[in-house]
Amino acid sequence: MTDIIRDLRDAGWRAILVVFALAMSAYQLVFAWLSYPIGEIHRPLHLMFALCVLFCIRRGDPATPRGRLAQSVWDSALVAATMAGCGYLILNAYSIQERIPYVTDMTSAETFFALLTLFVVFEAARRVVGWGLVIVGLAFVLYALYGHLLPEPLYHRPYSLSRIMESVYLTKEGLWNTPLGVSANYIFIFVLLGALLLATGAGAFFTDIAQQLTGRMVGGTAKTAVLSSSFMGMLQGSSVSNVVTTGSFTIPAMRRSGYSPTFAAGVEAVASSGGQLTPPILGSAAFLMVEFIGVPYLDVIKASIIPAALYYLAVFIMVDLEARRLALQGVTTTEGRVFELLRTQGYLILPPIIMMWFLFDGYTPTMAGFWSVISLMVLTFVLDADNRRNFLRILYQAGVEAPKLIGPVAVACAIGGIIAGVTLTTGLGLKISKIILMVSGGSLPIALSMTLLISIILGMGMPTSGAYIVLAALLAPGLIELGVDQLAAHLFIIFAAASASITPPVAIASYAAAAVANSNPWNTSLVALKLGVSVFIIPFMFVYSAPLLWNGSLLEIAWATVPAAAGIACLSIAVIGHLRGRLRPFERLVLLVAALLFIVPEWKTTLLALLLAGLPVATSLARVRKASGENAA
Repeated sequence: MTDIIRDLRDAGWRAILVVFALAMSAYQLVFAWLSYPIGEIHRPLHLMFALCVLFCIRRGDPATPRGRLAQSVWDSALVAATMAGCGYLILNAYSIQERIPYVTDMTSAETFFALLTLFVVFEAARRVVGWGLVIVGLAFVLYALYGHLLPEPLYHRPYSLSRIMESVYLTKEGLWNTPLGVSANYIFIFVLLGALLLATGAGAFFTDIAQQLTGRMVGGTAKTAVLSSSFMGMLQGSSVSNVVTTGSFTIPAMRRSGYSPTFAAGVEAVASSGGQLTPPILGSAAFLMVEFIGVPYLDVIKASIIPAALYYLAVFIMVDLEARRLALQGVTTTEGRVFELLRTQGYLILPPIIMMWFLFDGYTPTMAGFWSVISLMVLTFVLDADNRRNFLRILYQAGVEAPKLIGPVAVACAIGGIIAGVTLTTGLGLKISKIILMVSGGSLPIALSMTLLISIILGMGMPTSGAYIVLAALLAPGLIELGVDQLAAHLFIIFAAASASITPPVAIASYAAAAVANSNPWNTSLVALKLGVSVFIIPFMFVYSAPLLWNGSLLEIAWATVPAAAGIACLSIAVIGHLRGRLRPFERLVLLVAALLFIVPEWKTTLLALLLAGLPVATSLARVRKASGENAA
C-alpha cells in the first residue's frame, strides 16, 4: 500500500513537472518570436517557471512515509510561494513600472513578497547549485546591510532593509537585473535548440562522425571524446550535462580501448568543460558578456575562436601522447560511413549554420535561435522518416528537458543579479580593484594571477555563467584599470570561471565523469586538472597578445597564433612527459619554461622559447634512435 501511495505521489509530481515545463517552452518560443510581453512581466514569468520546474525535480526522498508526506507538503508550499512572489509582480507590472524607485514607499505586501521570493530563490540555489552560491549571495546581502560597520576600504554608506528589498524585488537592480534578462531573452532559446538536437539523435550523430574522423588514429577513442564533446558543448550551457550526455557513449569506448577509467573520465570532463569556452554560446556566458560590456555578439564569437581552439589542441595532443605512451591503437571504422551519416542525418548540422547566418545578417541572438529551432523542427519532420514517426515524442522530450536544463542557469542569474546590484550600489567592485592593485603593486602578471586564484575559489561548484556574473562584477574593473582590453578581461574571467569545474576540491564536471566511469572522483579531478592545465595559461596569452582574440589583420593573427600553438604543444608534452619515449624531469622542466616564454609576444622571447623547446626534443629523439640502433644490432 505504501508503494502504491508513493508511486501515485511521484506520478503526480511528474505530471505537474510536465505542465510547467511544456508551458515554459511554449511561452519562451512565442516570446522569442514576438518579443512580448514587457521585461517587468517576462523576467518574473521566466523565473517562476524555472523555479517551479526545479522544485518538481529536485525533491528529497525521506525514508519514512511521514517524512515523504512532509517533503511533498514542503515542496508544494515552495511552488505556491514561487507563484505568489513572482505572480504579484506579473499582475502588478504596469503599476510597479510607474512607481518612483526609492521615493514611493514599499507596501507591507511588497515587503512580504520580496522576502518570500528571495527565500525560494536561495532554496532553489541550494538544491541545484549547492551551498557555494547561496553563501556568496547571502554574503552580498549581508554586506549591503552591514557594510557601513566595516573599515575602509570596504565601508559604504548605510542602507535600510526596506531599501535593499526594494532594490532586490521592485527594480532591475536585483533579481530582475541584466543576468536574468539574458537567461530569459537569449539563453533559453539556445538551450531549447540543444535539447531538440539531442532529442533528434544529434548526440549519437556527432559521436559517430567524430569516431569516423578520429577512430583509426592512435588513441582514437579519446580523440573521439574530445571532438564529440566539443561539438555538443558548443550548444550546451552546462559542462555537467555535457559530461552525462556524451560521456555515456565515450567513456565506455575509451575504457574498452585500453584507457583506465580514471583517465577516460578525466578526458571527458576536460573535453566537456571546454564547451564553456567554445563559441557560439560559451556556456551561456557569451550573452552575458554582450550585455555587460556592450560589444556586438559576433565580436565575442570571433574573440573566442582561437583560445577555444588552443584549449582543444592541448587536450588533443595530451590524449595522443598518453595513447603512444600506453601503446594503444585506434579502432576499426567503416569505410564510407561518414558519407552515409551525412546523407541520412546531415541535416542536423544545418540549424547551427542557419543560426550563424542570421547572426551575420544582423538579426538578434534571440531571433537567430528561434529560426534555428523552427528550422530543426521542419528539417526533422521533412527529411527524417524515423523522427517523423516520433515527431510529437521529440517535441515533448525537448520541451520538458530544456526547462530542466535552464533551471540552474536561471537561479544562478537571479542571485548573480543581486550580487551585481549590490556591487554597483556599494561600489564594491572598485574597492576590490583597489585591493588587487595595492597587493599586486600595479604588476599585471601578479594581478592576473590573483584574479585567476580568486576566480577559482569563488567559482567552485557554480555553473560557469553564474560564476562569471559574480567575478565580472568584482574583478573585471581592476584588470581594465591596469590596461587590459575590456573584452580580454572578461574572456579571462570566463576561462577562470570555467576552470573551477575541473579544479579540486569542488570539480563538478570531474565528479560527474567519475560517476559515469565508476572511478575515484578525487583521482579523476587530478587527471582532469592535468589534462586541462592549458586553461590557466591561454588567458595570459590572449591578454598579452590581442591578435589571439581576432583583433588585427590575418597576418598579425597568424603571427600570434603559431607561437601560441607551439607554446601549448610544449606545455602538453611537458605535462604528459612523453614524446617518442619517456622524457627526463629536466627535459620536462625546460619544455615548461619554453611554454611560459611563448606567452610573451616578443620575437626575442619567442626565439629563446624555440631554442629551449628544441633542446629536449632533440635529446629525446637522439635517445630513441640510439635505443633503436642498439636493438637492431
